[in-house]
Amino acid sequence: MDAPEILVLNGKSCAVLGLLGKGKGGYTWLAERDGARYALKQLHHEPCGYYQFGDKLAAELGDYERLWALGVPMPRLLEVDREGELLLKELLPGETVYRLVLRGGVEPWQLEQAGALSRALREAGLNIDWFPTNFIPHGGTLYYVDYECNPYMDQWSFETWGARYWSRTPELDAYAREHGDL
Repeated sequence: MDAPEILVLNGKSCAVLGLLGKGKGGYTWLAERDGARYALKQLHHEPCGYYQFGDKLAAELGDYERLWALGVPMPRLLEVDREGELLLKELLPGETVYRLVLRGGVEPWQLEQAGALSRALREAGLNIDWFPTNFIPHGGTLYYVDYECNPYMDQWSFETWGARYWSRTPELDAYAREHGDL
């Protein structure tokens, strides 16, 4: 998908400066409004062979509330446009863990925080999407920049699934080649 030049959020124009990422539920754009920069998530309804969606916006907002209440470090949700299915989020500076893995820059504290977060979420009966594009370390804290969560299943835990992508494993290299990052 080509980047739109403008997205209108609750009647206010946001200039789209580029793509930050695309996931199974939406596109996240680097956007600017009134001189400030944000992450602007635009939900999409493209098919996803391995994941079933209901009401994406309701799910995203419910997941945000659930994770926020648990104290999961995340960018703040600043504004919602229900009709346009847009979420305006705080923009965290820095590289994703995915980019850090590709250049060999993941630090031990980041893995320690991922493990601690995984244990806390398991105790709460939840999993998040542990793929490293969903995490940005900033100011000594590892932030989860997606809001998705699901009931806990060991097969999708950090230790069983996610950790395979937090270092230069064959799985990560295959993904990076497929997406033109290697």
